[in-house]
Amino acid sequence: MGKKVTALSGTASKEERRKIRKKLGTLKSLTVQATTKARYKQGLQNFFDFLKHEGLDLPRKKDDMDALVSDYLEYLWSQGEGRATASNFMAALQDYMPKLKNHLPGSWRLMRTWTTHEIPSRAPPMTEAVLKAMVGWAVTHEHYTFGLSLLVAFYGLLRTGELLTIQAWQIHMESPFKPAVLNLGLTKSGKRQGAAESVTLTEQKVLAPLWAWKSKVPPHTFLTLKPHAWRNLFSDCLSKLKLDQWEFRPYSLRRGGATHLFVKCGSLDKVVVAGRWTAVKTARIYINSGLAMLSDIQIPKPLLSPFHRIYTTWTFNPSLEQSLKERRTGGRGSSRKAQKFFV
Repeated sequence: MGKKVTALSGTASKEERRKIRKKLGTLKSLTVQATTKARYKQGLQNFFDFLKHEGLDLPRKKDDMDALVSDYLEYLWSQGEGRATASNFMAALQDYMPKLKNHLPGSWRLMRTWTTHEIPSRAPPMTEAVLKAMVGWAVTHEHYTFGLSLLVAFYGLLRTGELLTIQAWQIHMESPFKPAVLNLGLTKSGKRQGAAESVTLTEQKVLAPLWAWKSKVPPHTFLTLKPHAWRNLFSDCLSKLKLDQWEFRPYSLRRGGATHLFVKCGSLDKVVVAGRWTAVKTARIYINSGLAMLSDIQIPKPLLSPFHRIYTTWTFNPSLEQSLKERRTGGRGSSRKAQKFFV
C-alpha cells in the first residue's frame, strides 16, 4: 500500500503544502504504489534472469526492444505463466523505461492475443444463501466480527483490500436503524479520479451489529483480523461448510453482492453507483459473467440450512467481550488484532 494521501484544501498555505508534500515524498515516488513497485521489480528481475540464461543483451536502440520483448512474452506463454505476470512485466518495463511507449507494437499485439485466448479464472459470485451460512458458522464458533465483516463486504460491494483496511472511525452512523456511510478514502478507482470514495449500507441485518461493534471499540480498531488471519478464517469457514468445490474466494463477496443487487433491483445504473465502477461497459460485463456463473452454483440445501437458522435468529445486545487474541487496533501493520463481541 502506498503512502496515504492527505487532502489539501484550497486555502492551504504554501508552507502547509510544503510540509505535507515532504511527508508524501517526491512526485516520482508517488507515481506507483509500494506494493505495485515491488511487483514491477520482481517482473523486471525475471526478465533480466531470462536474458542472462539465454545469453542475450539489451539492445541499444529502443526500436529493437520490440522483438526481444515479444520473444520473452512467447516464453512466458509457453511456460504456463498467467496473463497477470505478463501484464505486470509490460507495465514494469514501461515504468522503468518510459521512452519505450509506442515502440512495442508487436509486444502489445501479443498481449491482446493472450487476453483473447487466456483461460479465465474469475472468482465465482457468492450467493446470499452461502453468505448467510458462513455468517451462521461464524456465530456458532464465536467469530462474530468475522461474520459482520462478511456482511459489510457483501452488501457494501467492497473490494477485499478495502474491507481489510476499514477502521471504526471510517464508519459514520447516527443510529442502528439509519444507513451507515463508510469513508473509504482514495480507493483503486478513487485515485484515478482524484476523489475519496464512500459506500452507504442500508441492509438492516448489517446496521444493528455494525452499530454495536462501532459503539464499543476504539476509533482505530480494524473491522477484520490481520489480512492473513482473516483469509485463513475465510478458507477454514468454507472448508468446514464443505463448500470447497465451488472455489469461493474473498473477492466472491463483491461479485456476489453486485449480482445480488442487480437481481434485486434490476437496475444496472444502481449497481454501477454502488460498486463505484467508472465505466458502465465494465460493470455490464462484470454482472453478465456473474449471472452466467450462478447457474453452475448448485449447492445442496442440507449443507446450508442448519446455519441459516442460526443466522436468522442472530441478534445483538450491547455487551461486548474483548479478546486479546483477536484485537487489532492502531495503524496499518500493527501487531494488535480485532475483537469479538457476543450476542
